[in-house]
Amino acid sequence: MIERVVLLLTLSLAAVAVYYLLRAAHVRRMPTAASPVALPALLYFRADSCAVCPAQGRIVEQVARHWDDRLRVETIDAAREPETAARYRVFTLPTTILRDSDGRVRHINYGLADERKLARQLTELVGGQSPIRTDHSPSVVKSAESV
Repeated sequence: MIERVVLLLTLSLAAVAVYYLLRAAHVRRMPTAASPVALPALLYFRADSCAVCPAQGRIVEQVARHWDDRLRVETIDAAREPETAARYRVFTLPTTILRDSDGRVRHINYGLADERKLARQLTELVGGQSPIRTDHSPSVVKSAESV
């Protein structure tokens, strides 16, 4: 019995390792920008048929407002620009991709990426203080007396 548990754990760890190695290889194969860019870029891939894309669009707009002078945001309709989506290997929508100021892909988020996740990634990319709270503590703390 213990042998089966050990085998299952070993296979699980191997599967997780393979996933992260493939993901890292995927990021390394991403194209860089054709010309040097002055600002990091957030590429937001969407489509009209995507049910979650409006929510991601609102999050991208909030992030763009907070990082306005330090970030370039590009919204790409994957249905209208399939070549661009294929070049970045976008297979699910929404997808957000963060490129550094040299045009290299640094982060890929498949599916809905919340504001905190994007803020953490941008802080790493841009440096400095994030204008968005990235901790998980509530914004307003109620005291026991006010409840």
